[in-house]
Amino acid sequence: MSTQGFNIKFNGIIGFVFLVMLFVGLFFLAKGIFTLLAWISPVLIVGALIINYRTIINYFRFMLSLLQRNPLSGIVAIILSVIGFPILSGVLFGKAILDRKVKRLVQAHQAREQAEFVDYEEVIPQKKETTLDLPPLEKEAPAPKPKDNRYEDLF
Repeated sequence: MSTQGFNIKFNGIIGFVFLVMLFVGLFFLAKGIFTLLAWISPVLIVGALIINYRTIINYFRFMLSLLQRNPLSGIVAIILSVIGFPILSGVLFGKAILDRKVKRLVQAHQAREQAEFVDYEEVIPQKKETTLDLPPLEKEAPAPKPKDNRYEDLF
């Protein structure tokens, strides 16, 4: 009796090789993105400072408070910030743009809510007194209903 297709041993090897190739490809993709971010990270930090300098100041305040609350976590966070500086610069740049956008939206909302008063003239509609002289309404007497004998016919 012959089996069709691949055997289980060969399928496992093909799957493993495919998985290794996938992870190698993802590694090189991540390495390329990290290298690109490493080259443009100074530009991103300067851009974040120009767009909204409070974002970077708040990040440093967060790191300082983390260092004061839990020194071990603070040291680990600082080390990770230094190692992942290219990624951190991209995140801070994105956060600076988002903070600026939120600030503008809040200002626009407040301007809409606290709008200046506009001079206006109150227009009072004139009441027209027109009455219609209608004859009094005559009520009609209800017509007598015919007696329903269906129930009595049943017995």
